[in-house]
Amino acid sequence: MKRLFALFTLFLMTVPSAQAQDGGDRAVDDVRGAIEFVQNLSTETIAVWSDSKLSAAERYNAFRAIFEDATDIELLAQGMLGLHYRTISKEQRETYMQAMGDYIIAEFDKRMAQIGFKSLEVSGTKPASGKQGHLYVRTEVTREEGQPILADWRVRKKDGKFQIVNLEFEGINLLITNRDLFSSKIKKDGFDGLIAWLRAQNTMPSGSQAEASR
Repeated sequence: MKRLFALFTLFLMTVPSAQAQDGGDRAVDDVRGAIEFVQNLSTETIAVWSDSKLSAAERYNAFRAIFEDATDIELLAQGMLGLHYRTISKEQRETYMQAMGDYIIAEFDKRMAQIGFKSLEVSGTKPASGKQGHLYVRTEVTREEGQPILADWRVRKKDGKFQIVNLEFEGINLLITNRDLFSSKIKKDGFDGLIAWLRAQNTMPSGSQAEASR
């Protein structure tokens, strides 16, 4: 009887560790899944950028479709606005979120173009601070020109789906950098001035779906 109890106890102790390796409700509990998510995102992005048959508008539309699905745009947008998000009206939030949908995709497109993204190798993972269970997937990005750079993708898992909630590369934090910039814009030009500036940054190609929907 004691032996049976010991075996049962051992079974209970090993179940959580197996879930942590092979699945779980949080990114930090599903390291393998988070790594595969970032690797697949890299493969899809490279396939789009290397397709010489695509026009600039077609490439942008394909890139946008990939990153709209792979990014928690609402969470990232709220983080970029910081404490200001709590003080604006419902109508202003709707206007802001609409502008940010275009801006965040344009930011990813611009940053990855600046990097000269060619290939990506996962170098490790690191649990993010906080209780959300986010995970940093650390990568080394090979560039078209220059030395490889380090990029950390902050990933969340919600309802079984992985999404990006931030990106850091070479010490530049996408969320914090934009939060500081937005705060400065609001202080200088007001909230409407920030919206006007955001819209001006969306340099999407002529003929893209996002431009047509405006």
